[in-house]
Amino acid sequence: MLLTPGLAAFDMDGTLLNKDSQMTEVTKEACRQLREHGCKLVLSTGRTYGSAQIPIDSFPFDGYVCSNGATLYEADGTLVQRISLPKDIVFDMLHMLRAEPIYYELHDTASSRMMVKEDRERLEKLIEEDISVEGMLMRRFAFYKLARIVPLAEMVEKVNSGESEIVKIFIWHSNPEKLEWVRQQLEPWSMRANITSSGSHNVEVIPQGVSKWEGLRYFCDKWGVGPEKVMAFGDAENDREALTGAGYSVAMENASEEIKQLAKYIAPHHNEDGVATFIRERIIGK
Repeated sequence: MLLTPGLAAFDMDGTLLNKDSQMTEVTKEACRQLREHGCKLVLSTGRTYGSAQIPIDSFPFDGYVCSNGATLYEADGTLVQRISLPKDIVFDMLHMLRAEPIYYELHDTASSRMMVKEDRERLEKLIEEDISVEGMLMRRFAFYKLARIVPLAEMVEKVNSGESEIVKIFIWHSNPEKLEWVRQQLEPWSMRANITSSGSHNVEVIPQGVSKWEGLRYFCDKWGVGPEKVMAFGDAENDREALTGAGYSVAMENASEEIKQLAKYIAPHHNEDGVATFIRERIIGK
């Protein structure tokens, strides 16, 4: 029997996108067919709205849940909801992160991805001095190129004045042990912030109570879609709440076993047009 979702929510990295961070033409066509079946399409991602637009190449979604649910956007890009991290948490975490040579970004409601200039320069110096430093890998990633480099004094002023409302702190490292150290350091704030991850090499901090599922509920209410008619695709820890809340929960083949156990269905690997295959076989029927 074919499935009949009224809203389909797609995680991006490791789900909708292939290994080259592209939304393939095959996937776009499957999403068009899904919309023709009367299903609303929502992008549900840890990315900022701005960085989410790059790999989808102007494909028109009906709504956007960005920064793990901290910012919500209508189809035309209008920001309709935002939840920011408290300033004291931002400054305390910034102080902690600056104590070690580690890559991090502060994401705000304007889709800016910012890193303190002095810390970025310190990482660059380490990379140049020792080719074996894990940071060498960072230059391959889009986030490293997209980040805005801001002097510390300017960063502090932006946050203090409210010019930059920080909705997420993104931390990256190639060494899992280092990320575990980061999680331990963040533990004192775990009652006031949600500490999650969108992949095996990062840790993400978002406001307490924020999740992709809470963001999707806004669109469910707007379009009159019950949770039982929501289909959520995901592969990582930050998809946990959406996979738990959606009536049709779909984990990717490349997801961890823990995430797969949360889902009712498994889609093929993200690098094999897994989302498109699932849509065609389980919803469209061809």
